[in-house]
Amino acid sequence: MPALNIEFSESEMARLRDRAALTGKSLKQHVHDVTVDEADRIAFVEGAVAEAERILPGVTERFPAGLR
Repeated sequence: MPALNIEFSESEMARLRDRAALTGKSLKQHVHDVTVDEADRIAFVEGAVAEAERILPGVTERFPAGLR
């Protein structure tokens, strides 16, 4: 399985350890999950923006300029 070696400052590592402890996960699992969740969040936001761009022209045409 591919792996990645990332360097953190002492304070960054301490924050990561604290967050991992709060979630009840190992440090490795926490960093993995945060990274994967961020990629999913970005994909969701990009999809939402694309959908808004698709429907927004029709919506703005239905409302007077003063309500936009």
